[in-house]
Amino acid sequence: MSGPVIGARLTSDGTLYTVGALDDTGQVKTGHKITVDTIFTDELDEFTLNNNSTSGGSITLNGSTQKIDITGSSDFMFGTGDFTIEGWFYLTSTSYTRLWCFPDGDNVECSNGTLYYWNGGANIISAGAGTAPQNAWFHVALVKKDNYVNVYLNGTSVITDNNPYNSVTSRPLTIGGEVSNLGASDNPATTGWLHGNFTNFRIVKGSAVYTKDFSTAYNPLSTLSNTVLLLNVTSSGNMLTDGSGKSHVVTNTGSATYSELTPLSTYFNGAMKQLKNGALLLANELDETQTVLS
Repeated sequence: MSGPVIGARLTSDGTLYTVGALDDTGQVKTGHKITVDTIFTDELDEFTLNNNSTSGGSITLNGSTQKIDITGSSDFMFGTGDFTIEGWFYLTSTSYTRLWCFPDGDNVECSNGTLYYWNGGANIISAGAGTAPQNAWFHVALVKKDNYVNVYLNGTSVITDNNPYNSVTSRPLTIGGEVSNLGASDNPATTGWLHGNFTNFRIVKGSAVYTKDFSTAYNPLSTLSNTVLLLNVTSSGNMLTDGSGKSHVVTNTGSATYSELTPLSTYFNGAMKQLKNGALLLANELDETQTVLS
């Protein structure tokens, strides 16, 4: 026995039973599983989130004319060093889609429900059929550590590569379509327009944020040491603001729009608790078997 049981349950008929440790706040999130049968008090860290901390929204792209372009920069020249590229995505089409695109490698793409990674070579590495969710939020992180790449989908490594691309020049970046100087922008079959949404796109240069499978966060991504790009999409007025401190020029090509759709908690409640493994527990995300409702 690890300690007193936290007496919070949401039964299948919608009734919430709680002793006050957890509130019925928040929405069902993706990418999380709770595998224990019982939660004990000493499994909880003394950590709560600030009340009413907004998480913003996302950028909606129409799948044909809209994308987000970031001006070329040496911040995207990673060389042989470690780096992390990550973001949340919501796809409403199975068509070929570039989640993000550099002109020469380090790209992640989707097609017909399959997630792919292009390292700049002749081959594109597949995560396997059915790996790219449709009409649901999913988190993708491309991480290079000690010249070895992992692509994580909802916190689980689904692609590895021991021969990654080492960028050696300043280069531009496009989210949700083809970068302008790739050379195929006039070909709809290869452009890879994203039909759906994205939010919380971050690049950290010089650090591998994740080195093993992880639980994706409920809260918006923050500025870590070595962050060189951060699009948190905090509001319609700030949806193109680079929060990294680097002040990159972000261009809204085709007039993409702001959406309140987000995978993150719209408002955090201070009574939410965080497990030592990093997972946040909300009472209305649990049924009586303590599995995440979907």
